Amino acid sequence: MTSETPEPVEPTVSKTINDDGATVLTLEYPFAYPPAKLWKHLTEPEKLKYWFPCEMDIQPRRDTEVSFTYADQRPLHGIVLEAEKPSLLSFTWEKETLRWELNRAENNGCRLVLSIIAGNPAHLGTMAAGWHLTLSGLDDFLNERDLGQDPALWQVYVDRYRAQFSD
Repeated sequence: MTSETPEPVEPTVSKTINDDGATVLTLEYPFAYPPAKLWKHLTEPEKLKYWFPCEMDIQPRRDTEVSFTYADQRPLHGIVLEAEKPSLLSFTWEKETLRWELNRAENNGCRLVLSIIAGNPAHLGTMAAGWHLTLSGLDDFLNERDLGQDPALWQVYVDRYRAQFSD
């Protein structure tokens, strides 16, 4: 018996302005796994290291510190704003706020909605491209596919999102 690995999908990516006038980048991505499984991949360092863009140390409890470490750099810090296992995690990272919602979907899957209050809206195209590739990497990892974070796609996605978000 062979198990079929789902084909990769692309996130739905949009830009809005919130009530405070801040630019919000939203990526929606369907996963074939329940929220509890995705929650572990958002909060456990041994799972984050396979797909998150840097080393992240987080305790998913409100008002706790989050640290983000890139190789050969001093850690950056943020604060957990919301944590409701297994459906909601929000924290600051530099000038941005990231809000991860895990909504139940059919067939025991979930829809991840990542909303980012952009610190610098001028970088929306590169931010969208980076998170697009990052979420695709998480999907590839969960589905045991070769990681599809092909560096050649970087500029394709940057150009796509810059065009999408040009005003």
